This record gives sequence, structure tokens and C-alpha cells, in this order.
Amino acid sequence: MKSYKNLSKIYDQYMDDYDYNSVINSFEEILKKNKVRKILDLACGTGNASIELYKRGYIVTGIDLSEEMLMKANEKTLEKNYKIKFMSADMRYFNVESKFDAIISLTDGLNYMLDKEDLIKVFERVYHHLNSSGIFIFDMSTIFKFENLIGNSTFAENDENSSYIWENYYDEEKQILEFDVTVFTEIGNNLFERKMESHIQRGYDVGYIKGLLTQSGFEIIKVFGTKESIEESDRIFYVAKKNI
Repeated sequence: MKSYKNLSKIYDQYMDDYDYNSVINSFEEILKKNKVRKILDLACGTGNASIELYKRGYIVTGIDLSEEMLMKANEKTLEKNYKIKFMSADMRYFNVESKFDAIISLTDGLNYMLDKEDLIKVFERVYHHLNSSGIFIFDMSTIFKFENLIGNSTFAENDENSSYIWENYYDEEKQILEFDVTVFTEIGNNLFERKMESHIQRGYDVGYIKGLLTQSGFEIIKVFGTKESIEESDRIFYVAKKNI
């Protein structure tokens, strides 16, 4: 999957409403209670969660499949002299010569796993890389979001040096969201370059994900949404612990 080669140019602009500080606040008590120090940020993107965790005193490593997203992450950390290691790997097959107290994956990384087999591969890799009783935290966009908030819709945004058009197509039967993103970036002299890329995500029932986690050796600690009602949340957060 070569996605995010072009989307990396406007990713932070698109995600400016995702409050990493508040999201990490929502589960940091669990990290502290479990004496977490060393964290792997899986599907770390441009490094926003990694940086927020690092600023809070954690030792952080970031993994992402997209070289372009990792370039953005490295630029941010070099600018601030943050000591965060980033590396490129597929979340289904990653192998790091280290184990972690916690592994997190925020902003839809798991939605890109389109079937049970791929989800289990990710969960197995996570389990392998966690220390005893290690914590696994991730979020997923919901079926409710795909069906009621963004499915079969088009939206766009302009910025001073870039703009994008985002077109969604949702298959309710398969719970699959396909979206095409057209990115316009300035290349000089008021000229803009146009690039397009396509993505596919899948929505999953909460019970299904909990079942796969249990099957993969995890104990469910907490499941919560962006709203009081999980059924009407656009994003669900899962917190699990490695069983030993």
C-alpha cells in the first residue's frame, strides 16, 4: 500500500481537529498505573502522538508504512531536537528488537486492516512486542461514522500553500469506505501540482474487535467512545492488556 505519498502533504491540515493532548489524557492514567515508560507508536503518521508522548516523558519509537509520513515526523523532531526513533514497517509484519510497556495506534490505523486475518496479524505482532502485562491502546473510526457522518460525501479545504478535495464512497453491506483524495500543492510562481490517491478502510462492530483481541491473548480493560453513547461515537478507543 503506497497511500499517504501525497496525503502526507496535507495530513496535519486535515487532522487539525484531532486533539492528541485530550486523547492521551483520556488514557494516561492507565499508562501511569501500569508504570509505562517505553511506548511504541504504531502507524505513527507524521508523529503527532509520538511527540506528545515524548513531551510527557515517555521513551517513544514510531513505526509507519509511509516513508513520506515519516519524513514529516522526522522534520518535526529534528526541529525540536526530540529523541524519537522512527522506522518504516508494515503493522502486520513489523519486527523490532525490543519490547515495550505499551503500544498505541491512533487515528484509524487499524481501519486499514480489511479482514480478520490482517487484524489478527497486527494483534499477534503487538502481543509479541509487549512486555508482560503490557498495554495495547488503539482507536478505530466507527460504522456509525461511515454510515451517517462521512459516507458518500465530498468535502474540500483551501490553505495558503495547499488544498484538497476528499470524496467518500461507502458500501453499507461490506462496511467498506473508499475515498479518493486530490491534493493541490504549490510548486512556485503561483503554480500548483495536482496529485490523487485512493484509500480503503473498513468499519467493525465493537463486539467483533473485542472478540479478536481476546482470541489473540488480550484482556479487555476499557472500551470508550468520543461520546457517552458508544453507538453514536465517531471513534472508539480500545484498551487491552497482554495476558501472561
